[in-house]
Amino acid sequence: MSTFEYKTICAPRKALKIKGVKGADNRYAQTLTDVINAQSADGWEYFRAESLPVDEKSGMMGKTAEKYLSLLIFRRENIETYEDPAFSPASAEELPDPMILQSPEVDVEVSDEISTLGPATR
Repeated sequence: MSTFEYKTICAPRKALKIKGVKGADNRYAQTLTDVINAQSADGWEYFRAESLPVDEKSGMMGKTAEKYLSLLIFRRENIETYEDPAFSPASAEELPDPMILQSPEVDVEVSDEISTLGPATR
């Protein structure tokens, strides 16, 4: 089972001027391609694009306005992937029932030194 980590960046809002590319829509497409290729060079795989609402305060009165941001979402396989533990047969020892109060085993051995001591005094 593999796990992924995700990264989001804001999509470019303006098309860059690119030599040899004509038209605003083609320049924007090439700008977006360059952004995706730059992220993939760092090991990120393009996953999806989302447009999400964000509340933004504007002006001195702090009036909130809803704004939509276009985000590009990338993912890559997590380096520290979780692996299922290998199967191990149950041990031959019978485990104690956790619902029953267990008392520890105590070795009762009285030495002569302890029996000669008297009561505790201050």
